[in-house]
Amino acid sequence: MPRFEDQTVLVTGGTGGQGSSHVRAFHAEGANVVIGGIDAERGAALADELGARARFIHLDVTDENSWSTAVLAAESAFGALNVLVNNAGVQNPPVPIENTDQSTWSRILDVNLTGTFLGIKVAAPVLRRAGGGAIVNIASTMSLGGTAYYAPYVASKWAVRGLTRTAALELGRDHIRVNTIHPGVIATSFIHEPAAGATAAIADFYSPEPFAIPRLGEPADVTRLLLFLTSSDASFITGSEYVIDGGLLLGPALQTQTA
Repeated sequence: MPRFEDQTVLVTGGTGGQGSSHVRAFHAEGANVVIGGIDAERGAALADELGARARFIHLDVTDENSWSTAVLAAESAFGALNVLVNNAGVQNPPVPIENTDQSTWSRILDVNLTGTFLGIKVAAPVLRRAGGGAIVNIASTMSLGGTAYYAPYVASKWAVRGLTRTAALELGRDHIRVNTIHPGVIATSFIHEPAAGATAAIADFYSPEPFAIPRLGEPADVTRLLLFLTSSDASFITGSEYVIDGGLLLGPALQTQTA
């Protein structure tokens, strides 16, 4: 039996590299999938590709009314909501703090942090009505240390960690589990293409050569962990943080010695 049969999953940023991977995998595992995003063309195309049990819903994660509309649409289409994946996120162009515009700071925190807060706020009553469920917030390895030139993004993802732990405490007795995933450098356009206003991409600053597992991550790597955390196999896990980075945070790996 598929792990998510008769369950409904809402994925924000569902048309991006990681988001679309998550959407396809949940659908393959039997779930009704709600693709939340702002790119209507790509969202509709993905929903059409999947066919039955898939819907695209326009969702601006920074707007509480947009969240309410999306969650209501999910309930109307499928009768319940069981899993929320707060995947939507944006990156700032790499600049020092002293050269960072306040508008950039506000925009990054609005999407990455406030968007996650609003998702939990609006979805929690719906998950409670369904008898419980799971929320996974996609953070970053940048939320586990400092990264020069990325202050808004780092600050937003550090804050998501505290928000996640608080939500886990508040919602645990309602049978709603809340966890974070911290991806490292994942091979998507998010890291291969410069952020708006930037000339360099995140990938320009990282080489996987020193990693213990010397390659970039793939969206499917994150998706497999996400499926576990939102399934009944993880029923005793909440308020936890899962790093998936090929050993990036460990430091340089020893090179293989040949005899």
